[in-house]
Amino acid sequence: MRAFRISEKDLDSECRELRVEGELDLAVADQFEKRLEAASKEDVDVLVRLDQCEFIDSTGIAAIVWAHKLMAAKGRRLLLSSPSGQVSRVLAVTGLSDNGLVSDRAGAAPGQVEAPG
Repeated sequence: MRAFRISEKDLDSECRELRVEGELDLAVADQFEKRLEAASKEDVDVLVRLDQCEFIDSTGIAAIVWAHKLMAAKGRRLLLSSPSGQVSRVLAVTGLSDNGLVSDRAGAAPGQVEAPG
């Protein structure tokens, strides 16, 4: 099991990437929310890379839904990219995979993915 970690990088002037490693659960969901909130204040789209996220629970899902609403209210996009096996299954079960929020393309900026119709 990998320790939880979030790394950040700017993909361009309009998009910030947050890469989640390890387990996104109750113990660390507040850290994840703080990073998402900080990015939302910078008026950029946010790409959350989940290829190194090994597990996500309901608090991680709640943080994603909260951030999605926060970003949408500011006219920005949140996109989840390349979720690992367990994470992909949870996103599918919760319906988040069906609304254009999830992309299998690693590194795809929100502007590069078709918005849900």
